[in-house]
Amino acid sequence: MMYVNPQNLNAVRQTGAAMLLFVLFFSFAAGAMVFGFNQSMFVDLSDHNQLQRSKQAFFSAESALEDLAFRHSFGFMSYDDVESVTIGGVTGYATSTYDAPSDVYTITSSAKLLTVVRNVQAELTVGAGSSFNNGLQVGNGGVTLSNGSDIFGNVYSNGSIIGQGSATVFGDIVSAGPSGLAQDIYATGTIYANTIDGIDADGDAHFNVQIGSDGANPVGGTRFTPVTNQPLIDLPLSTTTIQEWKDAINDYGTVIAATDAECLGGTYTIDSNITIGYVRIECDVDINKTGPSTVVTLDGPIWVEGNLSFTQGPTLQVHPSLGRRSVQLIADNESDRLTSSQIEIRNSTDFAGSGDYRSYIMLLSMNESASSSGSEPAITVSQSANGDVIVYAGAGLVTIGNNIDLRAVTGYQIDVANGSSITYEDGLRSLLFTSGPGGGYRLIDWQQQ
Repeated sequence: MMYVNPQNLNAVRQTGAAMLLFVLFFSFAAGAMVFGFNQSMFVDLSDHNQLQRSKQAFFSAESALEDLAFRHSFGFMSYDDVESVTIGGVTGYATSTYDAPSDVYTITSSAKLLTVVRNVQAELTVGAGSSFNNGLQVGNGGVTLSNGSDIFGNVYSNGSIIGQGSATVFGDIVSAGPSGLAQDIYATGTIYANTIDGIDADGDAHFNVQIGSDGANPVGGTRFTPVTNQPLIDLPLSTTTIQEWKDAINDYGTVIAATDAECLGGTYTIDSNITIGYVRIECDVDINKTGPSTVVTLDGPIWVEGNLSFTQGPTLQVHPSLGRRSVQLIADNESDRLTSSQIEIRNSTDFAGSGDYRSYIMLLSMNESASSSGSEPAITVSQSANGDVIVYAGAGLVTIGNNIDLRAVTGYQIDVANGSSITYEDGLRSLLFTSGPGGGYRLIDWQQQ
């Protein structure tokens, strides 16, 4: 029989117990590590999937917002109360609200994928636009005001200002520079000119040379002489701005070519109700009335590569969807700015904005005859043209006939006939158009959630 030392047996038992405990502890630790690793992988995978869904929802929401912002920025594109964009099976929905007092559009967009919801928001306000700070602003050609014509607003001229009879300016008069002349004119405000001759001012008079006596030049306020002449100033629109407007029509609009049916006779005649905009027309255009009325609704600017005329009393209006924005009608035959690129308005043509008091129609001629020592008029307005219209010929002559009621007139040279009235409105200080630098929106806030 084999003898076993009890002490050795106890040692073996203790070693076995220790090994068992080690194995149990190792198994538990390994299980815990495997469980923890699996949990980490699950969480990471879940987070990854959640992040992926979040990105998909964000891209859809952002796309819907950008789509609606683009539609706001370019007036020729309509939009619904809710616009949607779907990307990768996820749909983003965008809506806009308008705050009239601050003139800000708030665009909010949202997209949902399973449990993930992403929201984005942007605030848009219209850009600075073009400023028309005077009822009548004139270049070096100067202005002539005939008997009975009234200007409700200031007159600023780089040339002479000459009135006849009872021509009245309800505001201030400035004839700038060393050759400035104010002659035979009555102003309810102050007169600034290097030379005055036969003026009548309710306010002050600032001058260096006076022709005739104080009695022949009555001043209700104070006479200031000698003085520093007022500076010559640029007209509100630069050629760069006008070119950007034309570029926008080319980029986003359509063309009626000279070979198209509308232009085959050399003149595109519009004599029935129509909505038109963002179009370049390669011939003359005549808008006239047949029957009880012809209403032309402008939903964007028009570039006429020829002459533009209005006859027989049509009505032109800005589309209501354009809100405070205004629309340009540009006459510019780039190959002939001496005898073409003219605008003529006859026979009770009416102009209306969109319904917003800040919305106007601009008639813009690029004719350069007057500034090139010619006699061709750039814009002729006669026989009861009225409404929300401003007239602009930066290098040309503007002639204004009887019974005219305009909002503002700007030209290289201006002749205002008997009975005409120009009424400047405050809204013209920030005139915003449907295209170009004045029509753009400025992003004032953007955030995501």
